[in-house]
Amino acid sequence: MKRKRYLPALFFISYFSCVYGQQSNESAPSYLHFEAAGLPGNQIKEISQGKNVTVYTVGGSLNIYPTSALHNMYPKFYTRAYFKQSNFYGKPAQSKITEFALKGNSSSIYLLPAQEASVDILDKNTNTLLTRYIIKRPGMIPEIKLRSQKDKSSQPLHISSSADHKGELSLSPGEPLEIDVAARTDFKDLEVEYTLVNLKTKRSEYQISKTGFKPLKLAANTEYEWRFNYVLQKESVRLIYIRVKPYWYQSTITYMVLLIVFVATGFLLVTLFFKNKLKSSEKKQQKMEAAAIRLQSLLNPHFTFNALSSIQGLMNTDRIDEANQYLQEFSFLLRKTLANSQHVFNSLDQELEMMRTYIHLEALRFNFSWNIEISAKLSTSDIEIPTLLLQPLIENAIKHGLSPLGDKGQLFIVCKPGQKKDTFVIVVGDNGTWLDKKSDSGYGLSLTAERILAINKIKEEQAIVLDFNKESGTEAILTFHNWINN
Repeated sequence: MKRKRYLPALFFISYFSCVYGQQSNESAPSYLHFEAAGLPGNQIKEISQGKNVTVYTVGGSLNIYPTSALHNMYPKFYTRAYFKQSNFYGKPAQSKITEFALKGNSSSIYLLPAQEASVDILDKNTNTLLTRYIIKRPGMIPEIKLRSQKDKSSQPLHISSSADHKGELSLSPGEPLEIDVAARTDFKDLEVEYTLVNLKTKRSEYQISKTGFKPLKLAANTEYEWRFNYVLQKESVRLIYIRVKPYWYQSTITYMVLLIVFVATGFLLVTLFFKNKLKSSEKKQQKMEAAAIRLQSLLNPHFTFNALSSIQGLMNTDRIDEANQYLQEFSFLLRKTLANSQHVFNSLDQELEMMRTYIHLEALRFNFSWNIEISAKLSTSDIEIPTLLLQPLIENAIKHGLSPLGDKGQLFIVCKPGQKKDTFVIVVGDNGTWLDKKSDSGYGLSLTAERILAINKIKEEQAIVLDFNKESGTEAILTFHNWINN
């Protein structure tokens, strides 16, 4: 009996619950219509939950239009609109509310990433909320996985994360990168763009795609700046610094080793070059000295023949004592000459001493007077001249100028500084009147000219010049240029 009494009550409660449930789950009328503006591909999603309607947009520009339901309620309603800013990267920040007004039949707003806008529809009589539209633009950064193209099965080298604005990646050289763009579950077919900047050359590469990108080929020993974002959210940029390590031969140590090897090789080559050049110069010097000695050896027999002729002449004229003295001094001169025959140069004081002996011998034969004058400014022991260079000049003066004059003949030799720096002059002169006006001819003088040429080749920075002056008597002038202090 009790169970029959409760049946009407249970039926009433069940009916009331069904009617109430249907009324409470009935969706609120749509008062506003939203359209995306700006870049193509922008997407809008609406989710209703009671009096709240959440509107999601990818792009920032949004147009708002009132619907017929809102027009039918006019003037029984009013609206209140405001912005709410939060931090995009998930860091705590105070919310900031800024009110704005909807105007006329349409209004436009622009939302930054992670910014919200709310529009409340309120009953003017009761001041109760009819519907609240919460417009959100979620901050989105593409999730990109970078993995080595050589080993695609390995773990990604880098995964972009919206929690960090910047990232760093270090790669081995010659390692192309595969770029995997993860698909989103909330919005479909969003375009991703990136800009890759070579920080060494400042050259950039730009790509845009919905599905994926070709592998990145990066140069060794180079740093790059890689920026990427969704095309519809240029404000939300992800930045990765990529450093590609150098090959082993591009390292600083390798460069230093190569530089040391290069410098050492260059030094060795230069050393060998100068050694070869020095050997070549020494050989050339030896050849020229040998040529000078050969010419000098030709003078010795010539001088010896003349001396023997002089001794013969003295003996033929019964001047026996003079011939003996001549022979004695000639033997002394011959020993000196033989001792210096293998030397290209001889000191000026020793050379003049030999010439004194030679002139004395010739004066015994031709009975002329002679004098050697040396300037005090010259240090004859420190100056070297070619051996027996003066002898043919003195012989020429005696033979052609003094032999006919007898005791009236005068021979003079003057050694003095030259007009130019480090230069000195030796003058061999006589007061004779030559029958043969070609004072620079003859066998001895031709050998002397050849010797001067050979010695000038040996002494590249020095020079000997032979001139003749025939105005009064005859002067043979030897000028030694750049000879002193060398």
